[in-house]
This record gives sequence, structure tokens and C-alpha cells, in this order.
Amino acid sequence: MQPFHIDAIQKFPRFVHGFSLRSFESGKGTQTELRLGRHGSPETSVQHTQWFLKSLNIISGEIFILNQVHGNRIYVLEDPALTAEQVAAVEADALITQLIDKPIGVLTADCVPAILYDPKRHLTGVVHAGRKGTQQRILSQTLATLVRVFGSKPADIIVGLGPAIGGCCYEVDAPCLLPFQSQYADWERFTRKSADGKYWLNLLSANKLDALSGGVESKNIFDLGECTACHQERWFSYRKEGPTGRMVSLAMLRAP
Repeated sequence: MQPFHIDAIQKFPRFVHGFSLRSFESGKGTQTELRLGRHGSPETSVQHTQWFLKSLNIISGEIFILNQVHGNRIYVLEDPALTAEQVAAVEADALITQLIDKPIGVLTADCVPAILYDPKRHLTGVVHAGRKGTQQRILSQTLATLVRVFGSKPADIIVGLGPAIGGCCYEVDAPCLLPFQSQYADWERFTRKSADGKYWLNLLSANKLDALSGGVESKNIFDLGECTACHQERWFSYRKEGPTGRMVSLAMLRAP
């Protein structure tokens, strides 16, 4: 199994990150669909999670993933005694931590996954930013929480955006834009009109603008650059497929 990475973030030796593909080669060249989180039997999900972690040279057998609810709540993982099962009961869409060797992740299948890393203070976070979360500016709110809780400086923070549905494939009705118009003065920069009064919405561009508004420098924002709907051979896409699997975007801090 070979996860995807953002090359610019790979240079940090004490930081691990990766994005799971929809399938991997098992056995004698056979392609097997990766079943993580909500997709497949619990037993298969556990096994595939362990394979994914092993591919990143992570010893842990579990990933700390929240109960994602398309909101803007941010959870701070501070207690090293908490289990992944306990964290999975927490309703939130962003998770930040300074704990070492605790793999954290978000599940997506079109929504924007964001990985945050502060190399100065050695802390990390993951964000699930779908349409509703992006409307509520969950990314910049997570950045503000890193500043408030850990004393981070936004200019030090690296932001990596994983595969998500692009503005080429995500068409929405005009009423869906109303929250963006009230939250983003520059909303026209990530939308364009389509047919019948509808709009193409680029969530990746919206989150880049949100990161900039939160104080992240443009040179520190990286995008994997793939639309999940255009590249179903690599990624799951709820918009194109309906009920389907999920990819995991993972981050973890290593000890010095």
C-alpha cells in the first residue's frame, strides 16, 4: 500500500502525514478496495486501518477520528489516556494535538481534508471542511484555536489540503451560496455561474482564502491538486457515486 503525500510537507522528519487511496495492491497484483471508517465490515475496517498505518511506518493500530457532523467545533486532544473509541464519540470536525505518536485523521469523500503543522511548536491538527464547515470558516477557526490554546503563530503554520471535489464538478443551487456571501467578502473568487441560475463552487479555493484570512502565509499553503470526482480511479466521490467509501487524511507527531 502506498499512500499519497504532499511533497513540500515531507521535509519535516518529525511529522508524518498521508492520504489513503481508494484501493491498494494485495496478493498477486490484485486491486483491493480500501475499507476504512464507515465502509465495509468492522473487522475489515480494522485490518485495513492497520495496513494503512503500517504503510506510514506507524506502530499504533488505531487512528483517532472524530464523529464528524459537518459543523465547526474543534476538539483539543490533550489526554494521552483517551482511546480512539472515546474520541470517536466526540462530535466535532477538527482535531488538534501536541501529543506524540497519536495518529489523528479525518474521513472524506469530496469534502476538503486539511492537515495543519506548526514546526516551531511541534503540534498538528486535521480538519474536515465540507460545504457547511467551509461556510462556517472552520479552517480559520482551527487556526485561531491553535493560537489561543498552544500559542502558535499563524505565519509558522503549514497547511496541506488533500483531494476534494473541485470547482469543475461541484454544482450547487443559488441558495447554497447565501451563507458564503455573508461570510466571505470575496466569495466570487471561488464561484462561477453555471446553467439555470446554479453555480460551480470551489471548496479548495474557499479554504485557501480562509487560511490566508487566518494569517497563514501563501507560501505555506499546499494543495495536492486532485479533484475526487474527476479521479475516481484514486479517490472516493460521494457526489459522483452516492454512498461509497471514505479516504483518510492522517497526521502524526514523532518524538525528537
